[in-house]
Amino acid sequence: MKGALVVEMEQANRRNLIFISFSQFGAAFSFNFVNIFLPFYIIKISPHSFQETLLWVGAIVGLPNLFTAATSPFWGSLTHRFSPKALYLRGLMVHSITFLLMGFTTNLYLLLLLRIIQGFVGGISTIGLIIVSSSSLKEKVSFDLGIYQSSMTLGQLVGPPLGSLTAVVVGFKGGFVSASTVLFASFIFCYLYVTDVARLPKEEKGHRGTVISKGVLIAWALSFTAQIQLMFLPSVLPKVFERFDIEPTVALKLAGTVVMLYTATAMVGTYLWGWLSRKFGIHKMITLLFVLGMIFQSLLALSRGVVDFTVIRMVQTGMVAATFPLIISLFVREPKGSVIGFLNSARFAGNAMGPIIATSILAFSNLSVLYLFISAITLLAFIAFKAFFGEDRIEKV
Repeated sequence: MKGALVVEMEQANRRNLIFISFSQFGAAFSFNFVNIFLPFYIIKISPHSFQETLLWVGAIVGLPNLFTAATSPFWGSLTHRFSPKALYLRGLMVHSITFLLMGFTTNLYLLLLLRIIQGFVGGISTIGLIIVSSSSLKEKVSFDLGIYQSSMTLGQLVGPPLGSLTAVVVGFKGGFVSASTVLFASFIFCYLYVTDVARLPKEEKGHRGTVISKGVLIAWALSFTAQIQLMFLPSVLPKVFERFDIEPTVALKLAGTVVMLYTATAMVGTYLWGWLSRKFGIHKMITLLFVLGMIFQSLLALSRGVVDFTVIRMVQTGMVAATFPLIISLFVREPKGSVIGFLNSARFAGNAMGPIIATSILAFSNLSVLYLFISAITLLAFIAFKAFFGEDRIEKV
């Protein structure tokens, strides 16, 4: 009897890993599926001037990530009082409904409101993480979380090309409905097959948070600028293709392919440079990747066609994507998770500010200025990093 109970628990835990990971693939897929054609859709329905429309693109694409960054801790704290599964299912349903509604609105204010709602509910990924980690055996937690993270990355990889293709074949409305359907399917599978986990124990009263040091703030700033490099481009891709005299319908098809290609090199680079850092050292690897990343970011201004632009972008993201986990690894000895959590917020902030900065600059200037501006702010953060994090201080962090 006891053996049968153990087998049943193991099967439940396995189902949790499979279907929560599947739902995170669905969420990452749907958001990247939509984000690739969202700027084109906004430009199409906007009644405003070119400059105002670009600002709308930045706000609608970028602002949800600010809300996700702000509310992720809130969603995690709710698992102390409510069923993690119930919270997670409600979040998936809200995402599905908002995507469906987006396909039936041409009002930019309403579109922005729906995106903000998505940003607020975006923190349910924290709950998914809690369900998977709570379901896993101690010796398998890192492996299971690796599967969880890989499912999200896979969604980010395949979402853009399929999103641009779908928008061309069935239109923007069909694209939004498709994303809604994927998330609704994720909801159904999780409802049927995910076993709820216990609520997290309440935190002790009087717990004091970790004081954020100067070094942590500098590392946050460097991570933030790296994420801006990774996330600024999709919101201005229509203008990039226009610069190369590419017809809008063809540009929409190409957009997904370009994003897929540089996302693939980002994945490869993350593993490759992380492996090489064991041999050459974390500090030297961070220095190398940031210097080369800034150089290739600047070289985007010299591109003269889609092919050389894409190659430069692929090399750049293949380097920059690896810097965040390397920066995090400088703080692995930190006994409190609040530091890691604070550094992780740099990714959400960069996700939000990348498109906002890109569209704001492009509204009043040109692409070359945008590329060089991002290189410049990265250089400032990098100089501060080098000044504070000398190699002799790494072991003391």
